[in-house]
Amino acid sequence: LGNGPCNPAGGFLTLYQGSAAQAADYRIIKNLHITHVVNATTNCPDAFPNILSYLRLRLSDDAQQDLVEALPLASRFINTVLKTEPAGRVLVHCSMGRSRSSALTLAFLMEHRHWSLLHALRWLKERRACTAPNVNFLRQLLTYEEQLFGSRLTSLDDIRR
Repeated sequence: LGNGPCNPAGGFLTLYQGSAAQAADYRIIKNLHITHVVNATTNCPDAFPNILSYLRLRLSDDAQQDLVEALPLASRFINTVLKTEPAGRVLVHCSMGRSRSSALTLAFLMEHRHWSLLHALRWLKERRACTAPNVNFLRQLLTYEEQLFGSRLTSLDDIRR
């Protein structure tokens, strides 16, 4: 799963990001003790619907895809799983594990860790070098940041440096 798990809160490693191939690999699911999956692909089926709980978001990785409903939905799903006792383990995936899954993970970090988009993006890239939300998703995340914090804390120029 790239450079490893996302662990913004310290403690147990409970939030992972990856590709559809990784999400369909039972050894990975078992070894990481994954309990919940956010599937952000348009056409990859949920690999283990009888054993795992899924949030299915049919998202396209393109300039037309609107994330206005998907960002808070995924963020709430992840937060609920991580806050339950015992805490579940979430894998957020799209086809390649780069754009859609990154956008959803960033929304979670912004909303539930209260991080600016720039801080969340830098943190995630340190742990997952292939993190690369498309520019449409970045623009929507900037709008989401403004909704969450009441003002825009990050600019597109900050991100592109």
